[in-house]
Amino acid sequence: MSSPAQPLVSVRDLHIRFATQDRAETVKAVDGISFDVMPGETFGIIGESGSGKTTLGRALVSLLAPSQGQILHDGVDPRGLGAGALRQHRRDYQIVFQDPHAALNPRQRVLASVCEPLEIAGGMDRAEREQRALDALARVGIAPEYAQRYPHMLSGGQKQRINIARVLTLRPKLIVCDEVVAALDVSIRGDVLNLFADLQREFGLTYVFITHDLSVVAHVSDRIAVTYLGRLMELGPTREVGERPLHPYTEALMSADPLPLPSHLRAQRQRIVLEGEIPSPINPPSGCRFRTRCASAQPRCAAEVPEWRELRPAHWVACHFSTRDGPPPRPLKQHPA
Repeated sequence: MSSPAQPLVSVRDLHIRFATQDRAETVKAVDGISFDVMPGETFGIIGESGSGKTTLGRALVSLLAPSQGQILHDGVDPRGLGAGALRQHRRDYQIVFQDPHAALNPRQRVLASVCEPLEIAGGMDRAEREQRALDALARVGIAPEYAQRYPHMLSGGQKQRINIARVLTLRPKLIVCDEVVAALDVSIRGDVLNLFADLQREFGLTYVFITHDLSVVAHVSDRIAVTYLGRLMELGPTREVGERPLHPYTEALMSADPLPLPSHLRAQRQRIVLEGEIPSPINPPSGCRFRTRCASAQPRCAAEVPEWRELRPAHWVACHFSTRDGPPPRPLKQHPA
């Protein structure tokens, strides 16, 4: 069992690069990220599309190998394990993907799909596998009669619950949740998020929640990491990051989050609109990655990579000009939220 003082996952100076189709250039999907995930916590990762969130999530469960840097699982580097040991090790580190429809084999019945990870793992006979699969389905709210149905006979929410059951059969320590409610109707997102919370309490699970939805990450996470173009901009406790952000990028993201305010307060609330698109990860900006869209950028931002600084207890930021009081002053055009 992991010691509470030891991270379940440690990421150190992680780089993940991909060659382009003609191999003339390199996509810097993740470009120097470090953080820890502690046992039993929910670690949120947010950012725009193209910020490297999904690539990072796949690397955390050994679906992608680091190009540089290191990922440790409970102090162990999976790359140093032999094939058999790695196969055993990976059972403890699982992922639930964004698209519940694509994650299930349309030619397999539900029970067969949920049993499949146990067949690969080995060590159980068919009766034991089926009983554990049925127990997992029951735990996520899928009635036994659905076990013999095919995926096309189910709703999106039911499919995602089945994908969660598949992971639960292996009894993992860590589950990476990659936009797990993005493809679901708003009416059932809350039910699925509550299910994750119940499972965490019951099984002592650790989550990494990857999402672009600020309301989701604020609801489920203990800490939030903000990514932009392959790097971390900010990391800290959820409430601190949400209510008192330190980075201009985080401040802009939070200003775009709709809040249920009275009309007179909505008129006072200002939204920060970022100009332009996220740059290409093939040739990212020098210095601060965010400088090309930051209204507070100064010449130093192009010349120097910002230091990763702890400005408040356990609250880190990569910005030259942020202070304990928040991001640097911004001469931004503001728009009512």
